[in-house]
Amino acid sequence: MPFPHGEVEVRALLELLWLIEPRERRVLILVGEGEQVSEVARNLGLPVGTAFSRLRRGRRRFAVLMRRWRGLR
Repeated sequence: MPFPHGEVEVRALLELLWLIEPRERRVLILVGEGEQVSEVARNLGLPVGTAFSRLRRGRRRFAVLMRRWRGLR
């Protein structure tokens, strides 16, 4: 199925992900793929609270980056 907003936008969104701290990005992507935060924490050897904190910071950072990106388009 083709991307509704085009390949260029998808590429730009993926590039935004690379601007997020790697530890936060890893948790953000794994949860985005459908894993539970407790699973992610266990698989990465983290306390559950740490995984939740990284997810929260990653989401906030991605939201800021998205707002900036939308403002540039």
